[in-house]
Amino acid sequence: MFEKFFSSIGIGSAKVETFLYDNKIERGKEVNGEVHIYGGKAEQHISEINIQIDLEFNKYYDEMTDFREFKEDILQIKIDAPFVIPPHELKVIPFSFTLPYYTPITFNEQKIYMQTELEINFFNCPISKNKLTIIDPFIDDILRLLTLHGFTHEWTSGFCRQKPPTAKNPSHYKQTFQLINKYGDKIHFIGNEENIEIYINENDQVHCFPIKREEEVSKQLQNILVISKKGTSH
Repeated sequence: MFEKFFSSIGIGSAKVETFLYDNKIERGKEVNGEVHIYGGKAEQHISEINIQIDLEFNKYYDEMTDFREFKEDILQIKIDAPFVIPPHELKVIPFSFTLPYYTPITFNEQKIYMQTELEINFFNCPISKNKLTIIDPFIDDILRLLTLHGFTHEWTSGFCRQKPPTAKNPSHYKQTFQLINKYGDKIHFIGNEENIEIYINENDQVHCFPIKREEEVSKQLQNILVISKKGTSH
């Protein structure tokens, strides 16, 4: 009786761990994994399993270094399949999800976590928290080609900042990449969107170039690189 009571309040209760089949998660692709639940000292009723992907990011109050940290849920997965786990037994539950394109990629100091919580007897109890690595070959290709042609990241490049939600990007944050070459030409674009619009500042003029996923990145970047090469005559 006492073991059941203590388990219901988290002492000697079930434990949870979450595993992904691949350590690197690609945006827009299906992700598969398993929730492992280890039985505690007494039989327990698991009423629900909640998995959520969280982002931590900063909102700048000004252009200096004063900032405040925010957290937002990117995705929530609810496994609503009540079951009873006997003492000391292992229960494995597979799951899958697809990360939206407004998920930031892992870059610089950005933090993205997967958190799993068990609801035991209708109380939220054990929690498992894992840091994630989010990738996007499309963005990688853009950044690789820009750096190959002399652009380097500014120190805030890749950080997320707060923004109002839009129809195209319903999140409250944007991951902005900012690069510059030795001639002072600046490039910036929002990276957590399906298709990308790259802006280049050259001689006090701003040029915009849409970059689409279904087309070859190197060909689409040619016009941008032609503009930046004009810097040789600066």
